[in-house]
Amino acid sequence: MKKLIQENGPAHIWVQTWNGDGSGDSSPAEPAVFQETDDWTGQLFNYYFLSHFNDNQKGNPDVNHAGYESLKDGLDAFFNEKEMTKIHSFLIEKWHEATGLGDEDAIWFTAAWDSFRTEDYEGPAIGFYFGREKGNFLGFSAGEPAVFQGLPMKKPEYACLVLPDPSEGYQLYILEPSKTEGSRTSWSASLFPFVLLTDDAFHAKQFFKMVKDFSEEVLVKEQHQPREKQISFLSESLDFAKENQGVSIPDFKREVLKEASFIDAFEDYQEKYTGDRHWNPPDQFAMTEKMQDQAKKFVRSVIKLDKNFHLYVHGRKDRLEQGYDPEKKMKYYKLWYEAES
Repeated sequence: MKKLIQENGPAHIWVQTWNGDGSGDSSPAEPAVFQETDDWTGQLFNYYFLSHFNDNQKGNPDVNHAGYESLKDGLDAFFNEKEMTKIHSFLIEKWHEATGLGDEDAIWFTAAWDSFRTEDYEGPAIGFYFGREKGNFLGFSAGEPAVFQGLPMKKPEYACLVLPDPSEGYQLYILEPSKTEGSRTSWSASLFPFVLLTDDAFHAKQFFKMVKDFSEEVLVKEQHQPREKQISFLSESLDFAKENQGVSIPDFKREVLKEASFIDAFEDYQEKYTGDRHWNPPDQFAMTEKMQDQAKKFVRSVIKLDKNFHLYVHGRKDRLEQGYDPEKKMKYYKLWYEAES
């Protein structure tokens, strides 16, 4: 997956700490609220909040879980009304009851972005983060050495990022300590019950993202193939999935890639792509018509002509012709179409 790091830092950050009396008992303190961050601190927050998620941690809420409706009510209040108090208070109380992990060293962040961008989404987002591992840092204050205490930037102990999902309600990215296979921590079992995205639709989406990135990074940038070659490859990839109502990766290599050098380049790219995203695709998966339509969004090719025009091409290389006008000393594209839409 592409990194989730955003251009702008969070618009709102609530910092939750706990009051303790030294006996082990604690209670949530009043959260501190930050409304604005400058560019430097905003990017530091973005790194801590966003850089550790990957597609292997992505899922949708488990609508059959007993706590789903309460979670959804709080998320609806934020995404529909920009109201953070309900979801923050609900999760803090539930986390404290489920784990008792709130103490003087614990810090919880609730962070909200007004405009969050991914390949599939643009709009508000909200994240929840918990950490306890404080550390000492050597610094300087007024020219004198000083020791500061704070959270290491390596990653939160627990984290959840929430984005709206038109078809499933919400999409969750979950980060939590590793557990034995088949078990979950209280973070995902109680606060954020979710179902991992590992079905055919998920694999199809990842596959065509990989195909598109391969065509751009390898065909165009590394091998310097013309855009027509890229367009033809993407069109053939879509046609292959449509004709077979799914994708067999071995058959895709044989029928679409064909050439040994082309196959080798794709296999090298696939190994790196899947490793970076912790994605383990099956050799074969089905594709419905809806999934095929969604795949077209990922594989469309954009031809940028100077700074004047962008051509969005979904396929049909035979309806696109490139030429050169010797009198104007300029390149041109000729397009054929049946009707404007």
